[in-house]
Amino acid sequence: MAISESKWTKYRVLRANPTLAGALPDTRLFSRQALFALLDQYRKAVAKPAAGSGGAGVIMVSGLRNGRYRVHRGAGRRMVRGKSNAFRHVRSKVRAPYLVQRGISLARINGRPFDVRVMVQRHMGSPWVVTGMLAKVAGRGYIITNIKRSGGRVLPLRTAIERSTISWISPDAVIESLSSIALLAAETLATYYTHQQVFGLDMGIDTTGKVWIIEANLRPDTSLFLKLADRQMYHTILSYR
Repeated sequence: MAISESKWTKYRVLRANPTLAGALPDTRLFSRQALFALLDQYRKAVAKPAAGSGGAGVIMVSGLRNGRYRVHRGAGRRMVRGKSNAFRHVRSKVRAPYLVQRGISLARINGRPFDVRVMVQRHMGSPWVVTGMLAKVAGRGYIITNIKRSGGRVLPLRTAIERSTISWISPDAVIESLSSIALLAAETLATYYTHQQVFGLDMGIDTTGKVWIIEANLRPDTSLFLKLADRQMYHTILSYR
């Protein structure tokens, strides 16, 4: 994958917009120092490939008591004692350039985390428009929400919010926040990716209702929207091609 398409490049482009900075989880190039700086500050850190998609290679590390760490990869979990052992274990799973990102405590449905795919599109020369949103719910035992890899499922976003641990928040307010941040993210990314006409943003809603940009995709999978009973968003997305 070209350097310009790396998650690190997209993060840096987004981070340059001060209005978006608060919606971006602290993200760094993977190293021992970066991993434990994030763990010391946030208790959770996610290591993931700088390139690629589909949730492959994602590892979550959680700091526990008494110098213990839980390493969660795929559906498997392993307890490790001590920083040296924890780093050695994580490093053994890292095969390519990696990033490490603050772990977000995502809202959950029946104990399973979910995030949100937001499609933002434009006709060249026209404003960006949000053309689709849906919730991706992780499969049992997984931290990643990729449907194929985790065996998860999609839900209409409003339904997901109403069934989740943040059901006390107005779905309209959450959707409005997601939309406004996604549009600003697309406008910001387009200053670098000047010919891009679509971005698929993976966004999170944490346990307090705060909205986060997890990452941006230049070639998002639109087939997710075919999994919804209502195909209206899918047809809207296709109309922008």
